[in-house]
Amino acid sequence: MAIILRENHFLVIRRSQFVSAPGLLCFAGGGIEAGESESEALVREMREELALEVLPGERVWQSVTAWGTQLAWWTAEIPAESTPVPNPAEVEEVLWLPASELRIRAGMLPSMPQFLDAWSAGHLKLPISPH
Repeated sequence: MAIILRENHFLVIRRSQFVSAPGLLCFAGGGIEAGESESEALVREMREELALEVLPGERVWQSVTAWGTQLAWWTAEIPAESTPVPNPAEVEEVLWLPASELRIRAGMLPSMPQFLDAWSAGHLKLPISPH
């Protein structure tokens, strides 16, 4: 999962109708392919989903979904002039949301509120405050 911030707003996607959990909001991300590290997968997934070149930061959190998928949550940076271009096969919409708005949005993947709760509780650090 890529945690990308710009002016205290998170880069959030709405998943396309062609992937699992269609129409739900989440951070961009995806699976690790054979032989890839987590950071290499992050770079590849951002290219595939949003045509973005990212600089991976650090893994700030890990979680496991109710169905057993392990998630690695990484900070990442993009150049200031970058504009995400959604791949319609994977991404329906791109949003830049402040934490306050992200918290009240309906239709998120279940891992998103868990991440936000962990951040608010101080279990992980981001360059902005959760409060």
